[in-house]
Amino acid sequence: MSLVAAIMLLIISLPTAAAYFFYRWLRKKGIKYVGLIPLIIASVWTAYEAYTAIYPTDSFYFSEFKEVTLREAPKSATILQKEASYPGIHGDYCSASLIRVSSADYNILLNQLVVDKKIIKNKKGEIGGSSELYKVMGTLKPEQIIHSFSRSIPGEEDHYLSIGFLDDNKTIVISVCVT
Repeated sequence: MSLVAAIMLLIISLPTAAAYFFYRWLRKKGIKYVGLIPLIIASVWTAYEAYTAIYPTDSFYFSEFKEVTLREAPKSATILQKEASYPGIHGDYCSASLIRVSSADYNILLNQLVVDKKIIKNKKGEIGGSSELYKVMGTLKPEQIIHSFSRSIPGEEDHYLSIGFLDDNKTIVISVCVT
């Protein structure tokens, strides 16, 4: 377990520890069961936070979509595959998601990105590679990415943001790496 993981686990465990000491204090006062309620709530919250830190929810990947494209995900968007590394000691991580949208949303997004000056059109098949990206691509080949774009954030040159449009006219792949 990395140092960051240990620190994060300690931080998200603080409410459970506080609830435990509150429970013990109440028991010493003769109140046996009231202290169980905050203890159970804090324990469930800690477990949920730990789980979502390791396995992010779809909302995490939709926020990554927005970070890359500067647009909200279309209503038709559904996440087919997703993968993220756990942040390293300096906050380094990579995430990737394979997202299906309607053909209309695919074309609207593609046309918007083509004219967007904040986003750079890459050469065909050129998209930043990471193990997370290759995992979400599964049996799909990089050659199936017919349009790709990347975006840089001024002052944050260690952020690699990219989007690829696959040749089926309804699937896109989002890749974010922070190094």
